[in-house]
Amino acid sequence: MRVLVVLAHPRPDSFNASVVQALTGGLEEAGHVVDTADLYAEGFRPELSAGDMAAFEAGGAPQDVALYQERVLRARGLAFVFPVWWFGQPAMLKGFFDRVFFENFAFRFAEDGRVQGLLDHPRALVINTAGANEMLYRSFRFDGPLKKVLDTWTLKMCGIEEVRHVMFHDVVNTTDAVRRGYLEKARTLGRTFFDSPV
Repeated sequence: MRVLVVLAHPRPDSFNASVVQALTGGLEEAGHVVDTADLYAEGFRPELSAGDMAAFEAGGAPQDVALYQERVLRARGLAFVFPVWWFGQPAMLKGFFDRVFFENFAFRFAEDGRVQGLLDHPRALVINTAGANEMLYRSFRFDGPLKKVLDTWTLKMCGIEEVRHVMFHDVVNTTDAVRRGYLEKARTLGRTFFDSPV
C-alpha cells in the first residue's frame, strides 16, 4: 500500500520528525511505499487566498494544491503527525486541510444539503505529541475537540472509513525511556495499522 505521511512541525530536529522516521521505518518494514510530505520543509503555503477560491470556483485548483491532491489520491493510506497547539492543529496543517481537502475534491454537498465524502481511503492514522500529561488530558478531555473536528468532521466526513488517533503525552518533560517507547509504538503502528482489517 502507498501511504502519504504528512508532517506539520517547523523544526527538522523535533520529536515529531523522529516519530515520522520511526513510523516510516515500520511502514517500509511492512512493505508499504511511503510518500512523506513535510509541509514546512516543502514550503507549503497554508493560507487560503482569494486566488485559490477563484481557481476552485472555476473547477480547477492552484498548481501547488493540485500536486498535493495528486499525492493524496495516489495513496491508499494517510497518516498525520503533528504537535497539539492550543488544543488543536498547527496553522500549517489547518491550512493543508483548508486548501487541499477542498469542496469537490474531498467532499461535496448533496442536493439535500448533506455532505458526501469523496475520498475512499480505507484508513488514516493521526499521531500527536502533547505537552500536558495523560492525567490532565483524561481529566479535562483536552483531546475531545481535536478528535471531533479532525477525526469525525474532517477525515471520516470526507469518506475515510477508519481513523485511529494516538497521543504521545508529556513529551517535553518525560524521560528518554518513555520517548523511546513512543518511537517504538510509532514503528509498530507503521508495521501493523495499515494491514489490519477495516
